[in-house]
Amino acid sequence: MNLVAAVVLTVAVGVAAVPPDYRHPYGHTKAEYLSSVLEAALIIVAAGMIGVTAVRRFLDPQPLDQVGLGLALAGVAALVNGGLAMRLMRVARRVSSDALEANARHLFADVLTSVGTIVGVALVRLTGWLPLDPIVALVVAGNIVVTGVGVMRRSLSRLLDERLPESEEARMIAEIEGVDEVRGYHRLRTRRSGSARFGEVDVFVAGDMRVDDAHEVAREVERRVKAAVPGLDMTVHIEPYEEGVRDVSRSPREEFPEEG
Repeated sequence: MNLVAAVVLTVAVGVAAVPPDYRHPYGHTKAEYLSSVLEAALIIVAAGMIGVTAVRRFLDPQPLDQVGLGLALAGVAALVNGGLAMRLMRVARRVSSDALEANARHLFADVLTSVGTIVGVALVRLTGWLPLDPIVALVVAGNIVVTGVGVMRRSLSRLLDERLPESEEARMIAEIEGVDEVRGYHRLRTRRSGSARFGEVDVFVAGDMRVDDAHEVAREVERRVKAAVPGLDMTVHIEPYEEGVRDVSRSPREEFPEEG
């Protein structure tokens, strides 16, 4: 499973790095989410295999052999996977890569498996009660399922254009409101696509403003927002201020109050 995940991750990161083209003007960065979804599925499948084996061993306990070798190998695996997982997680957060983060969480799940192995085998060795081994394995499997489901939900949500965090949108709104010529705004939309980020907003300006002046206002809004949220590709649409029609600013929370 780790080999399959690594191959898919390598392909996905390579595809995501391809620049925009005629058929894909927004780039290929969403390829990372497909890799993340597969990674989550592999995590869940691994947990299922552990669970099935644990149930069989619980119903038909088997004596443990080569305990020393098993514990040694599990300990080495936990150290190697743990070190690699932490390194991958740091890199994933630095470059905003969902694919790398999913792979890191997959490796953390492997660490949990190794730790569960060590705990289960050690308890059996100390107590002599064979069912302890599959019981610990079931607990570990359940924890891994939670990890896999979390990765799956996050990846699918971002694949469906989940908006940017509220803290980033708050910085964007502050910059929009900081431009003197802007009399209001609405329809702030944001999304992320792998490491790429996109935003768009409608801003209100005086109805009698010259086109070139309104264009400069849009450029100023884009410049300030991009400075506040690095890496953002911002698009600003100008609308004429009109009392009673376009005169009230609405934040995303005000547009979608049912979200709570």
